Amino acid sequence: MQKAAEPQQSLGRRERGKLEKRRRIREATREVFRRKGYDAATTREIAELADVAIGTLFAYASDKRELLMMVINDDREALPEVQPSAERGAMDTLSVLMSFFEPRYRYWAREPELSRLAVQQTIDYNLARDPGPELARFEAGRQVLIDHLAAFFQDEQRKNRIVGTQSPHVIAWLFMSIYQAEVRQWLRADKPDAANGLKGLRRLFALALAGVGRTSPGERSQSGKTRARAGAKKKK
Repeated sequence: MQKAAEPQQSLGRRERGKLEKRRRIREATREVFRRKGYDAATTREIAELADVAIGTLFAYASDKRELLMMVINDDREALPEVQPSAERGAMDTLSVLMSFFEPRYRYWAREPELSRLAVQQTIDYNLARDPGPELARFEAGRQVLIDHLAAFFQDEQRKNRIVGTQSPHVIAWLFMSIYQAEVRQWLRADKPDAANGLKGLRRLFALALAGVGRTSPGERSQSGKTRARAGAKKKK
């Protein structure tokens, strides 16, 4: 805890005050949305709970959508990145990918109401004429994630773990697209269960990895057994 406090101690009083107001606004947004829902919540209620003037609130976010995305962005940036190959140990490609996406599923499952809203807002990003800085920040963060995945897949190609005939950015976008579509489907459940969601994601990732050259040894073995059983039935 001491280490986390040191950077703030080096800031001036004004900067610390801004960080504290942002924290209160963020937590008030989370609480009001959780208690009343997105549609019924108002920026005035959020400002009152955060103990800031409405004008101060608008200095941090221009509307409810921006407030929501501020909460999601601050939370999301604390999630881990893809593990570098040097630190992966004996993990195969599929396991490394799952270790990257698992914290994201567990985060979305914590507050599904906010998660559904956030996912919907990101879908609407390309339709918005003026997306606002927090929604644009979310999109920029997503691009960073794709770049990390691309670097990971490029390393996998160098080590001949996956095919090298496709651009690593194309492969990264494929897996990000699978993740985004699967999350949207999974969040439709009343109480999304992270473990079940991850099982579904793993199946789709294994299928995609088979297309780019390799699946995990266990799944290759299982798939071989399935084909052998099917062949035996045909012979009969």
